[in-house]
Amino acid sequence: MNAASSLVATALSRMTRRSKQGALNVKTSLISASLVAVLAVAAVATLAFAQGAGGPGPSGQNIAVIDVGLVFEKHVLFKSQMDKLKAEIDATEKDWQGQAKEINAMVEQLKTMKPDSPDYHALEARVAKLQGDFNVNKALKNKELMERQGKIYFNTYREVESVVNEFCTRYHIALVIRYNSKQIDSSDPQQILQGIQRPIVFVDKQYDITGDIIGLVNRSSDQGRLPQGFQR
Repeated sequence: MNAASSLVATALSRMTRRSKQGALNVKTSLISASLVAVLAVAAVATLAFAQGAGGPGPSGQNIAVIDVGLVFEKHVLFKSQMDKLKAEIDATEKDWQGQAKEINAMVEQLKTMKPDSPDYHALEARVAKLQGDFNVNKALKNKELMERQGKIYFNTYREVESVVNEFCTRYHIALVIRYNSKQIDSSDPQQILQGIQRPIVFVDKQYDITGDIIGLVNRSSDQGRLPQGFQR
């Protein structure tokens, strides 16, 4: 997973902690693990396109590889959108914590009151309403943030897919295969196991179009560079 999505995932993980104050149990999970898994798979899915008209590309081959995860990581607009979403998540978490603190304070106040007093019943009703509103608003906000994150990933992937399609059509590349270009961390057992299961063991770097695609998706920014001979 790229750096921007890792930051968001970290923020989302923090928001799953339950409030231990009083009787209020606040669940602040923003997104399910299943959606994170789906988005991660989408971000590194294999891209395959039909061969364009004509013969092989400039290098004489019509097969290429791409590190889609690295494209996401270096995608300027994607990183910007994810950073903004993370900032909103952080602000939302802070607001929820403030509301939970106020409600919990009322719950503690109830413990000091006589259960059969009018004031107790009035405060009890207020706490119940605040708790109900809190849970409903939190659930709606969770859903909104989850959908927005999904759209960011989906729209970025569709853009990458479109750029790869045009690039391959231009250079008569028939097939693009996803691979992972990152070095395996020998101190991380999980990375070692994942590395062993990689379908591609070796690839000549001249077949790697990752850098070209990164340049194209960032073409509207100062960091964008069109590959030589490619005109849109």
